[in-house]
Amino acid sequence: MTKGTAAADNELVTGLLSPEAYPHAVVTPVRMAETHISWVLLTGAYAYKVKKPLKLSFLDYSTLERRRSFCAEEVRLNRRYAPDLYLAVVPIGGTASQPRVDAGGQPLEYAVKMRQFDASDELGALLAARAVADSEMSALGELIARFHSAAAHAPADRDFGSAETVQRVTLDNFPEVRRLPESAAWIDELRILETWVDASHAHGRRQIGLRRERGWVRECHGDLHCGNVVRWAGRMTPFDGIEFDPALRFIDVVNDLAFLTMDLSSRGRDDLRHAVLQGWCEQLGDFDGLSLMPYFEVYRALVRAKVASLRAMQEPPGTPSRAADCAAAASYLAWARRRTRRAPPVLLLTCGLSGSGKTWLARSLATALPALHLRSDVERKRLAGLGPLDASRSAPGGGIYTLDFNERTYARLHDCAAAALRGGEDVIVDAAFLRRAERGRLLGLARALEIPCAILHCSAPAQVLRERVGERAAAGQDASEAGLGVLERQPGYWEPFQPGESPQVVEVDTTVPGAEALALGQVRRLVNR
Repeated sequence: MTKGTAAADNELVTGLLSPEAYPHAVVTPVRMAETHISWVLLTGAYAYKVKKPLKLSFLDYSTLERRRSFCAEEVRLNRRYAPDLYLAVVPIGGTASQPRVDAGGQPLEYAVKMRQFDASDELGALLAARAVADSEMSALGELIARFHSAAAHAPADRDFGSAETVQRVTLDNFPEVRRLPESAAWIDELRILETWVDASHAHGRRQIGLRRERGWVRECHGDLHCGNVVRWAGRMTPFDGIEFDPALRFIDVVNDLAFLTMDLSSRGRDDLRHAVLQGWCEQLGDFDGLSLMPYFEVYRALVRAKVASLRAMQEPPGTPSRAADCAAAASYLAWARRRTRRAPPVLLLTCGLSGSGKTWLARSLATALPALHLRSDVERKRLAGLGPLDASRSAPGGGIYTLDFNERTYARLHDCAAAALRGGEDVIVDAAFLRRAERGRLLGLARALEIPCAILHCSAPAQVLRERVGERAAAGQDASEAGLGVLERQPGYWEPFQPGESPQVVEVDTTVPGAEALALGQVRRLVNR
């Protein structure tokens, strides 16, 4: 960007601070918010986003036509999940000193017209105010999963999401950060992270390629951090997805989600990270991609460090704003280093008859640890192409409850748990696990990964079991289809614990007050947490 262009654009933006520049009433003074690539004019009812005439290594807004085209792309893409926020692309006419929005004549510039929202409703501000509930973030995870499920697949003739593209885009962050003079203080950290990225990519290269072949590279948001989520119309809503480079939005869906999970964790909210991840996984069923989550989360931390570095370089040396941006970059790099040294995960299994409280206990412990809750009733129906509350109408021992389908279900539980554990996530596998072979498959996984494992053996008196199963069936609001007929058959399938299993068993009478707290304490001691 030349000096003359910068001056002209600053004059235009100054002119847009005048209420007379707009075709509607402006009831408050026009304010401007600035990012490293755009100016946003806030008029009260509406916001107008003007792209800076920049050409950087990762974007090109250098001509008016390119800016118009990217404004149109921004509206198209963001309407997929925020149709009420993104309204239109509007021309800016008049003169640089007296611009007029949507008034005809020769356009000087273009803007994305949006409904204005209160900055206090942005997720970052809500987190700072401690005003976010787990349920909201779980719902956000489900929303993102539905969006990912419907998103367009990457064109077959492009290399979007390939192992080579992913690594190139990840490594491109390092030189951008190193351009910042203050980055000299982080030279060792950057070197260590770059080495880790190379090794992690080499380890996951085949998996990245397989996921692309299986259709998990889709047209995603691309910039899904806390600053790009707002509470709008009563729900958390993503906005401001990437429009300027298709390679940055046609990405693995796990890569997309990793930006949000990383950002929540970096803000000290691993509980909300877990809520988002649980909602996403349970809705979409893509546990397979979790083995790549550490690589993608580190990549996303590097992106935030790069953005903070770019902002810092737009500020004069020695200013508080530059110092704040440098501190933000350093913080993201420090988080990335911690992510590479995360403690080994833990695997927990439930075990017991229908109605014994397995799911209730698993949900309680999943929130407390936190851990991913992987449920056999949900995954069994997913294998059959059913939703969690869809009725399979299977007779006991038939339909999706045959021995063969049971084997397929436990095989899926193993594969889902393995991927999540390799990604460093604690996992609770919620199933009956009545047979030794079913338990043995997961215990063998824990041994192979050299991680702690515990079996939560849930129990309750026979009359309580019958009451719980009957009440659950009558309510029809649970994925489980186990009725009294199934409960009567289950004791015949039970195979007692072998000596090799017994040291890992935590007995839980779920009728005892505070049973979940007692179980949590025993689990923590057993797995050294």
